[in-house]
Amino acid sequence: MTNQGLTVYSISISGLLSWQLQALNNEGNEGNQSLTRRYYIVKKGDPEPKFVNGVSGDMLKHIQAEHLHRITIEEGLTLSEGGKQFNPDRIGYDIELAEKQKTSLFAEGETDLTAKTAKVIQLCTISDLEGFMVTEKKGQTLKRESVIEFGAVVGLPDFVKTQSYFHAKYGVDNPTPYNVQISSGLYATVLNIEAFRIGYNPHNFKYAIDLDERKKRLDALLKSVMYTYLQPNGAKRNTNLPHPDDFEGIITVTTRRCPAPMISALEPTYRDQIQSIADTLNRLNGAGTVHLFPFNSMAEFAEQIAQLINVAQPWESNHAEAIE
Repeated sequence: MTNQGLTVYSISISGLLSWQLQALNNEGNEGNQSLTRRYYIVKKGDPEPKFVNGVSGDMLKHIQAEHLHRITIEEGLTLSEGGKQFNPDRIGYDIELAEKQKTSLFAEGETDLTAKTAKVIQLCTISDLEGFMVTEKKGQTLKRESVIEFGAVVGLPDFVKTQSYFHAKYGVDNPTPYNVQISSGLYATVLNIEAFRIGYNPHNFKYAIDLDERKKRLDALLKSVMYTYLQPNGAKRNTNLPHPDDFEGIITVTTRRCPAPMISALEPTYRDQIQSIADTLNRLNGAGTVHLFPFNSMAEFAEQIAQLINVAQPWESNHAEAIE
């Protein structure tokens, strides 16, 4: 099937990462011992849950948003003042700033959620893509679900190992001993992008920005996803920078109102299952409904993202989308 000019509705990634010697996500400390994040994994046919190392979806989302911020600055996309500063409140920062200055971000007396949401979408790329929720003082609550969703990155049982290593922090007087937990192994990762929602105002079922701007935002979002896996920021990177040595998986793209197939690499047959689901959806909904971009290395992943940026076009719809 051809990939030329794909009008993108949904995008998913299912992949298997290999990270060596990483400590990206810690849950805190006990005495002089740092504690890494762990999850229970329950496998079919195995009555004993496995306790594995992982990195939270919150951490991955923050990493991706950080890269997106840099991309939007570099490419001159529209940003609110809060967005420019990478303030966690984003558009909320602008609303509070206007209130302190005895003005309003919106038209005086404006109560229409359609108009307010449209202004936020037009004003701030990051708020549009990453979502927001803010309550005006003596006013309304404005909210938007994130266009991009991350699952936790979790180690495959029997293929991930965590050990504690002794370190000493040297100062002017006596060294301070402490222990750091470092993990190596194979990790399953999943994410989903509801590409059709970029620039979409659910209150009037229309897009608040034009096609060219939505294409720029889609491209920036895809680039930020690539950067997230190329440079997984997090804890302990000053002395425990992860060794990313492999990445395999499948990017799936749908061109009709249909979820992009996603199966976790926790299941060994995930790639075969995704291919089978894609074949089924193409039979049910028409050829070209699902397109697959498989990759077998980090280099191939980057190339497939670049190819997707080259062919992806924003979704167009004159009908209401059932969201939020």
